[in-house]
Amino acid sequence: MLPPNALSRLTRMEKCFLGTLVLGAALFGAIVVLRTAFLSRHMGDLGCYLRTAWAVRAGADIYTIEDDNHWHYSYPPLLAILLTPLADPPPGVDCAGMMPFGLSAAIWYLISLACLLLGVNVLAGALEETSSSQQVHGQPLRGRRWWALRLVPILACLPPIAHTLMRGQVNLLLLALLCATVASVLRGQSFRAGLWLAGAICLKIIPAFLLVYPVWRRDSKLLAGAAAGLLLGLGIIPALTFGPRQTMEQFAQLGRVLIGPSLGMSADESRAKELINVTATDSQSLVATLHNTLHLERATRPPQASSGERLISFAVGGFLTVAALATYGWRKRRAGPADVALFGALVLNMLLLSPVCHLHYFCMSILVIMVLLAWRWQGQESLRLSFGLVALLFVNLCANVLPLIPGLDALRDCGLAMYGTLLVWGSGVLFLWRQTRSRASLSTANRAEIRAAA
Repeated sequence: MLPPNALSRLTRMEKCFLGTLVLGAALFGAIVVLRTAFLSRHMGDLGCYLRTAWAVRAGADIYTIEDDNHWHYSYPPLLAILLTPLADPPPGVDCAGMMPFGLSAAIWYLISLACLLLGVNVLAGALEETSSSQQVHGQPLRGRRWWALRLVPILACLPPIAHTLMRGQVNLLLLALLCATVASVLRGQSFRAGLWLAGAICLKIIPAFLLVYPVWRRDSKLLAGAAAGLLLGLGIIPALTFGPRQTMEQFAQLGRVLIGPSLGMSADESRAKELINVTATDSQSLVATLHNTLHLERATRPPQASSGERLISFAVGGFLTVAALATYGWRKRRAGPADVALFGALVLNMLLLSPVCHLHYFCMSILVIMVLLAWRWQGQESLRLSFGLVALLFVNLCANVLPLIPGLDALRDCGLAMYGTLLVWGSGVLFLWRQTRSRASLSTANRAEIRAAA
């Protein structure tokens, strides 16, 4: 029989708290829409996506079109194709048949919020389904434990979540795809996991780094699913929209203006001042943090990182990646919490290795935080947290809040949010180490029993 605490329903105060969250999300959405669509100029990044969606409908070049802030589109074509119903035409162009920009902003906010909730729920559900604890399996639907595993990670990452919603960014859609990927791995649906991972790569280029995950796990079905999804999202759909020749030209242009300059392999400067230069954004990547730390004075800071700084950052990022993979181990094993921790750690490696890593990217820490919470609460009668886990969540929260406060530019330049994320990464790798050690001990004990029986 399960303990009463595991089966308890939400208290009245907890229900009021949930209602407050819903009301807060609605009010915040109103502020986001007002800021995005109804000020003297469009704020955030949504205008860039929707202007490019208009270029898709009009047959214009999606990598030369600019939004009202003179920003360019910097993603594969699939996102712009999918957003064509919300297209925003340039000033002076006939708007017949086009959705009002304010309505498009409201729809995009709702889509982003839905992606957050669905992604977190999918991953939490997979962790519950594959748990070995009877308390987890026997919990009532939408009981205290059910809500805690979904809400606490969101609250722990609320600053970057709110930041990405305010900017109209795609990170919550990316988060949903990554949650679906690792949830499918837990459920033994490797091919489907590959399709979800391919969706993340088609949305934003940097998730291609995560292909190291199925390679290291020797998961051929996941790789096959990723290949099928990439063929569809990067090949077939753009070719059907633009034609094969124009599609190839677009990818060549994307490599020339964005990928090459981001890696220091091209001299094209068309995106330098808006994105690629270290001084263009408040990037929290390894290379940007190293560059800013070596050049603390903003007025004299070089706009680009040196080749030595890039080499050091790649070496550090490579070391972190190898450390996570080595801790997980090379042997095949059944999917479980360790797979979520490894995937979450690699996601954070991906962000830190990216040439540009904005503050709102760190909403991806949810993956590691959720598996730590799920493991902590597994088999417990209550939802108490250890001192170490409370300290981790508090420090990470502060590390993501303080750089957003005006006047604390030095904390942002020196990568405080990055160091908070490294702490989350380290906790995930420590969890991995404990998982592999416990499995090794169990295997040794089983072998000893077999010898004794023989």
